[in-house]
Amino acid sequence: MKLVSARDLAHDARGQTRSMLDRLFPVNQGIAIKSMFGIWGAYFLFVTSRFLYRMQDNADALFFQRILMTSVCITVTWLLYRLLIAVRRNGMGAAIFMLTLPTIVLANYIAILDQIIFDHDAAMLDFSYLLDPVNLVTFDWAYVLDEAFTRYFILASWGALYLALAHSHDLQRMMVHSRQLEQLNRESELRALRYQLNPHFVFNALNSVSSLIIDRENEQAEKLVDDLADYMRAVLTDGGQDMVAVEQEIAQQVRYLEIERMRFPDRLHYSVDIDPAAKGWSIPALIIQPLIENAVKYGVSGTDRPVNINISAHIEGDRLRITIANDGRVQTGAGIAQDRTAGTGTGLINIQDRLKALYGQNASLLLANNKEGMATATVVLPDPSLIFQDI
Repeated sequence: MKLVSARDLAHDARGQTRSMLDRLFPVNQGIAIKSMFGIWGAYFLFVTSRFLYRMQDNADALFFQRILMTSVCITVTWLLYRLLIAVRRNGMGAAIFMLTLPTIVLANYIAILDQIIFDHDAAMLDFSYLLDPVNLVTFDWAYVLDEAFTRYFILASWGALYLALAHSHDLQRMMVHSRQLEQLNRESELRALRYQLNPHFVFNALNSVSSLIIDRENEQAEKLVDDLADYMRAVLTDGGQDMVAVEQEIAQQVRYLEIERMRFPDRLHYSVDIDPAAKGWSIPALIIQPLIENAVKYGVSGTDRPVNINISAHIEGDRLRITIANDGRVQTGAGIAQDRTAGTGTGLINIQDRLKALYGQNASLLLANNKEGMATATVVLPDPSLIFQDI
């Protein structure tokens, strides 16, 4: 024999209650219940408050009659709710129609019940008179019409309120869904752009290994392969971080420069200048990787003389500026998009695409030549709070 614990019984009871509510209010449950009980609860309190300035002999009996009448009004409003959700697929026009003729019928039904319930001086909790035959001739039809108008106004107001809240809820749900899809698409785009750098980097790295092998620098080639393996492991197994600290990102690029110094021990010199306030600033991972690669590939590889590469990160106002400078000149007039012929387009356009996907128009990549005769590439980033995200 299976024993059932009190917890299981309570859980089953909650499940049955939830199932009953789902059957009674299958659509916009919270909105329907709160608005329905809210509007008629307010009406009940308003009518009952008349006792404060107008005393009645049978106040107790009237109080319970009002409770009964309020229950009837809530039940009729629930019927209107079911009518509204029944025609919701037919558009707003069908819902508005339900708030005219059908609602007028329901309002008159409530007014007639109101006349029946309050037309008797019954004792408290005595509702046996409701089983007596109804004599329509004795009805105060002027009172019925006044009550019908009042109840119609309340029902129509509730219907309009419910439709507005339901429409707003649907819009919010669609916006959340749209933002979730947008966020997923943006994350997929950012990952695709980021992973696009890996083959680009591997291609350049293998060229370095190949050069050492051709020069029969076997020990250096072996060490370079080991260093490259460690570097790639750090890049590819970083937990998929999209954002890293400036200090972490630049440290990663310094490791890359140390690897490249094995190719160009006498020609590659670099320096790093990081503003202490900028060290913890979050930036996209590998965002300056193509700039470092270009500085090595087109600065160091393209000449026989020593080349300096300077990496700096400073905060100016509410912006972070990361600048990669190397000896040489850059053709700024042609534009980044046209640099593909020189072989630099992939990395630079990748940076621009990532910045646009993350920050919109709030970030930029600038190419220039400074007064010291160095080619500079500057990534300008806003505060990390301006990154596009789901609110």
